[in-house]
Amino acid sequence: MDYCSAADLYLFGLPRGALPNPGRLAAAVSTVSSTFTLDVHGFALNDAVSFRAEAGGSLPAPLVAGVEYFAIPVTESTFSVALTSGGSAVALTSAGVRVIVNSPLPIGSAIAWASALIDDMLPAHVVPLVEPIPELVKMTCAELASGKLLTRAGTASKSLSEMVVYARKVLERWSKGVPLRNAAAQTPANLAVGRSACVRDRRGWRRWGGL
Repeated sequence: MDYCSAADLYLFGLPRGALPNPGRLAAAVSTVSSTFTLDVHGFALNDAVSFRAEAGGSLPAPLVAGVEYFAIPVTESTFSVALTSGGSAVALTSAGVRVIVNSPLPIGSAIAWASALIDDMLPAHVVPLVEPIPELVKMTCAELASGKLLTRAGTASKSLSEMVVYARKVLERWSKGVPLRNAAAQTPANLAVGRSACVRDRRGWRRWGGL
């Protein structure tokens, strides 16, 4: 279950235009490993990606400008591409010059990632959360998802690990105030006390323990 929406990213402080989708210049292209180097590229397997060359540049052969390819992450900073989702990596025969990497912002994937992370941060008696989602949880989810997207765009002011640590502290404080039981649940009778309760017969004598 997602704990925030795309609109919540902006509702909780992300400025409009803060998530542009500009192309990023690949740091290097290897024909040996058929990989692109792009620091903290953020691609998940089969994410859509396309390429173009800056003025005076050229694309690695056999890639074609504007064609949608599918990412194959190799490391945090390198990836290959396939012609089809789940396909094998395209073998690059030339490195090209000044290669721009384009990809749509994966807002849905970032929100799903943040929601799953929150589930892992909360104690067992709190999850799964149900509607209506508490405002603080919704805000935290939006901030984590925004941080993931900003990191991918290369415009984050903090590292993603710093954002996760802060979110964990916020949620830990919040979850301490969540009751262990539903407020409507009935308290079970204390049978031990009931058995030893003082009982009076019709003469006014008291009997203990049912004797």
